Amino acid sequence: MMDFLKDEGQKRYFGALAVILAVASIFAVVIWQVNGNQIKEGSVQHDRCLVSSLMEQGVSEAVIAKAFAEKEFTEKGTDLLKRLGISETTELYFMPEVIDIQKGTGRLLAGLFFFLWISLLLLAGLFFSRRERVYQQAVRIIDQFMKGDFTEHLPQMEEGCLYRLLGKIDGLANALAAGNEEAIKTKNFLKDTISDISHQLKTPLSALTIYNEIIASDAENKETVLAFTQKTQTALDRIEGLIQALLKVTRLDAGAVAFEKQAWLLVDVVGRAVSELLVRAEEEGKKIFLTGEENTYINCDLQWTSEAIGNLVKNALDYTEQSAEITVSWNQSPETTRIAVSDNGKGIDEKDIHHIFKRFYRTSKRKGNGQRQGIGLGLPMARSIIESQGGTLSVQSTKGEGTTFTITLPK
Repeated sequence: MMDFLKDEGQKRYFGALAVILAVASIFAVVIWQVNGNQIKEGSVQHDRCLVSSLMEQGVSEAVIAKAFAEKEFTEKGTDLLKRLGISETTELYFMPEVIDIQKGTGRLLAGLFFFLWISLLLLAGLFFSRRERVYQQAVRIIDQFMKGDFTEHLPQMEEGCLYRLLGKIDGLANALAAGNEEAIKTKNFLKDTISDISHQLKTPLSALTIYNEIIASDAENKETVLAFTQKTQTALDRIEGLIQALLKVTRLDAGAVAFEKQAWLLVDVVGRAVSELLVRAEEEGKKIFLTGEENTYINCDLQWTSEAIGNLVKNALDYTEQSAEITVSWNQSPETTRIAVSDNGKGIDEKDIHHIFKRFYRTSKRKGNGQRQGIGLGLPMARSIIESQGGTLSVQSTKGEGTTFTITLPK
C-alpha cells in the first residue's frame, strides 16, 4: 500500500508536503490564538467603557456587578438594544471594533494562504521538473535504443515504480542488444564460413579441372590416365574431408552438437583417438606412447573427445620429422582431468603460436616430412570440442625441443 514511498523523489515530495502542512497548522493555531486575544481585548475594552459610564451616572457597584453576573436577558433589554442599533442583523459596518478584529484576522489568513500557495507551487514545480528531466533522459536513451545504440542505460539509481519500469525497459533493451549482437555474429559467421568454403574448395577444384584436361588430352596413354586418375581421387578425398571437417566445425560453432557425457575409462578414450593413427605413425617412422593410470575415468562425450585428442596427435604427426616420439599422457587432480599430447619436434614459431587455433591457419614453415598436408581445421575443432564440454585447451612450445597441447576437463 505504501510502495509509492519507495520512490525517493515521491518520498521527498510527500515529506516536504507534510512539513508545509505542519507549518501551516502551526500558523493556523497562532491565528486562532491571536484572534481569541483580539476578541478578548475588544470585549474587555467594551465592558470597561460600560462600567465607567454607569459609575459616573451614580449606579452602584453592586448593581453593576449583578448585571455582569446575569446570564439571562429580557425583552425590554432586547428592545432597548434594537433601538440603539445593536442586534443580530446589525451590519458589521456599524461595529468598528468587530471590523478591526476581522481585518487583523483576514491579514493573518491571507499570509497563511499565500505561504501555502507559494510553498505548494514551488514544491510541485521542483518535483515535476526533476521528473521531467528523468522523462527527457529516458526518451533520449530509448530513441538511441531504437536506432540500435545500446551504449547508455536508463536511470535506475533509485527505487520506486518509475525506476522499476525504466529498469524493465533497460533489461528489454539489453536483451535486444544481445539478440542484435548475436544476429551480427551469426551473419559474420555465415559470411566467413562461405568465404572459407569457397577459398578452400578452389584449389582442389582447380586441380581436378587440370587433371581432367590432361586425361582428356592424353586418353590413349594408360599410364597418364592411371596417374592422374589417382590424383583426381586424392583431390576428391581432400574435398570430402574438407566438407566433413567444415560441417563439424560449423555445428560446433553454432552450438548444434548435443554432447552425451558419461564416465569412460580414459585409456579407452585415448586408445580410440590414436587407433587409426598408429599405422600412419609406423609408416612415417614415428612412435606414439600412452602413459597414465589405466583405471582413470573421465566424464566426457566419447566420440567427440576422442576426435579432439586424435586431432592433436594428427597435428603432431604432421609437424614432426621421422623418428619423432609423440606421447599422450594423463593425470587427475581432485577437480580436473588433464590430457597432454607432447612431441619432440622443432616447436612452433613465436609468430605462429597465437594463430594456430584459427580456422585454416597453417604455420609458415612446415616441420613434418611432407607426406600429408592438413587443412587447418584440426586444432580449431579440438578447441571447440573441449570448450563446449566446459574445458580448456592450451599450448606450450619451445623452439628445438617440441610442443605440448594440454586438455583440461572438469572431473
